[in-house]
Amino acid sequence: MRVLPKYRDTFFTRLILSYTILAVVLIGLTGGYLYSQANRLMVGEIAKDSQNRLNTAKDYVEQTLLRRFEDNLQNKALSTIFIQNNSNLNYLLDNGWEGNLSRIASFRQDLDNYKLAIEGASKMTAYFRTGNYVVDSNSFFMKPDNSTDAAFIGQLQQIAPNQWITRTLPDTNPSITEEKQVMTYVVKLPYNIPSAMPKGYLFVDVEQEYVKQAAAKIMNSQNERLYIFDAVGNLIVQTTDSNPDEIQLLQNVIGSGQTVREIADDKSGTIVMSYLDKSKSGNGWTYAMVRPINTFVLASQQIKTKIFIGCSLVLLLGFVISYMISKRFYIPMKRLVQHIRSLHQPNSAQSQMNEYAIIGDALNIMGQKIETLESLAKTNEMKNLVLGASLGLENMDDLPQDCHFLVAYIPLIEGHSKEFKQRYEQIDHSVRNEIVCLNLREAAIIFYFDSRDKVDDEAIAADLVRVKEVIRDEIRFGAAIGSLVQSLEEIPLSYQLAQQAYRYCFFYGQEAIIQHSKISALNPSPYMFSFDLYKNALKVGNVNGANQFTDEFEGILEEQSLQLEAVELALLQLVSTLYQVVIELDLQQLVPPSNLFDELKKDTLSATMEAIRSLSRQIAVHVNESGNHAHTDVILKLKAYIDEHLHEDLSLNLLSEMASLAPAYISTLFGEVMRESFTEYVTRARLNKAADLLRNDASLSVTEIASLAGYRNPQYFHNKFKARFGVTPVQYRQAKHADVKAI
Repeated sequence: MRVLPKYRDTFFTRLILSYTILAVVLIGLTGGYLYSQANRLMVGEIAKDSQNRLNTAKDYVEQTLLRRFEDNLQNKALSTIFIQNNSNLNYLLDNGWEGNLSRIASFRQDLDNYKLAIEGASKMTAYFRTGNYVVDSNSFFMKPDNSTDAAFIGQLQQIAPNQWITRTLPDTNPSITEEKQVMTYVVKLPYNIPSAMPKGYLFVDVEQEYVKQAAAKIMNSQNERLYIFDAVGNLIVQTTDSNPDEIQLLQNVIGSGQTVREIADDKSGTIVMSYLDKSKSGNGWTYAMVRPINTFVLASQQIKTKIFIGCSLVLLLGFVISYMISKRFYIPMKRLVQHIRSLHQPNSAQSQMNEYAIIGDALNIMGQKIETLESLAKTNEMKNLVLGASLGLENMDDLPQDCHFLVAYIPLIEGHSKEFKQRYEQIDHSVRNEIVCLNLREAAIIFYFDSRDKVDDEAIAADLVRVKEVIRDEIRFGAAIGSLVQSLEEIPLSYQLAQQAYRYCFFYGQEAIIQHSKISALNPSPYMFSFDLYKNALKVGNVNGANQFTDEFEGILEEQSLQLEAVELALLQLVSTLYQVVIELDLQQLVPPSNLFDELKKDTLSATMEAIRSLSRQIAVHVNESGNHAHTDVILKLKAYIDEHLHEDLSLNLLSEMASLAPAYISTLFGEVMRESFTEYVTRARLNKAADLLRNDASLSVTEIASLAGYRNPQYFHNKFKARFGVTPVQYRQAKHADVKAI
């Protein structure tokens, strides 16, 4: 076969060989380097992934799993259930157990119900220093020594509160040889009240087995093992069966300071051990993970194979390119033009231009896109500045460095933030500003002043009101004005204060202009309400009484100029009282168990009060229409108690404790059921008992009979008896066979 003359050219052959050799050398060096780096990349990826997994495990255990117990214990148990003027907890903190067994029984039931409501809680326990006794979710102990937690309770003063500690519960069941390990969270009582010597302690136990099972669920496979060590290096949680050798290896790795180490294990093969330093844990715990390298080795081999194949293909491609460059140098330019045309479709006039003109036109378009990206970057920098996510303040050329700043938070009710920015910039303003679109429904305005100018947030509020009137038909918005700050670095603080101030739209409405300077002057102290009238009105079905209380309650909240937290606390107490009535009257079918406060709380105070008022009216009407026969049973039980204890001191307060109802409410119900007052009934029953003893037991003296009938003063008994029967006790006994009629 005859060879074409152009391939006989020695220079052409040398050129092809030169490009080919160069391609082989470069590809060989690159491929060898990539191949050698594959193992390093694999270990690095494992290290990075392990650290991410450990951070995820730490966040799950501390911020999700255990935080649920902390939040429930602090926010619900102490804020929702017990923050009442007449709560059992507050009463028992200041009193001993003698005479308060009914309160202790009620409080123990509250602990048991609360334990059952929290998944994973093993036991809740309260220790009261006044009276030196213990109440847990299962039992009541008159002395701490009788409790299974006696040793732990004796150490409570040395234990730092509001932290998780690990401990071993005493073995109370001889049939169980394995000791139960728990994690315990302790709070001082009263909660959040500084005191050198607390009145008591409340703590919750969570079984370590529950934490282990929960942590095991976030592992990707059974081969991955998670270990958690406490602050002193003791193992507290592991997601697999105990392996002393592996634990020892982990402790050696942690002691060496290396966060990741690859170890060859005889049983599991090559494994990677990594840990998260205890300084990154809120509890001072160390999180460690053991992962087999088998799955990663497979991926590494695949990468190496792909590198080899890729290098081979690139080598072949390099040979072809060498030939093509040698044959026609213009081909790369042609391909570049084709690539530009695939990205940018020129019009009919541009399609007639030469290749260099097409490249120039593409570069011009790229320049325009760069300008757009720079504008977007500026917007993002301003957004990050407001949100506190950027420290590159030297790039903020649009904001002067030597000024004072004040930020207004703008939530959009109708319209979008970009539309608001466009309309706002079309209006003249007396104060220099920069507006930032945070998202589709939120914006922020940064006002800046010279250090010598007098700053008045009233003027800014008036300017926002003027803007509101101008664009009312197009855009509706609210606003909150933060505090004045002295530098660019403090702008996020002013924005955060503005956001906090806008929470007061609960009072003033979503379109209000709210100033932080006025909000901070509100009264932070909660107003102390007495909810007994409200509770009693609901229990007797008094709709008007319940409405009158809620109207007065709303009026006080509006007149007292209270801070939002104080108002929310008052509303929480009101809803807690309402739901307490639901529980006491067994009206769960009318108001199902749920997060009642979140359901009743609306966007504004008036709407929230209307929801509470509507539910109160519904409960009162239901009680009024259906009649509560349970109260009749209660009064009849109290009557039986009175009849059996006529010789003892009887009072409405005593009956109130027995029935867990207010004394005034007991008096009202007693009159309705018995058709006579409590005092009248007790007097009549005692005198009838005395008359019966005078007739049937001649061995007893009049003084002894008076004492048995509940009268400690014989003369007083003499007067009462004569007033009822018309004769003295002695005369009544002498005429016992006569027919003496009661007056």
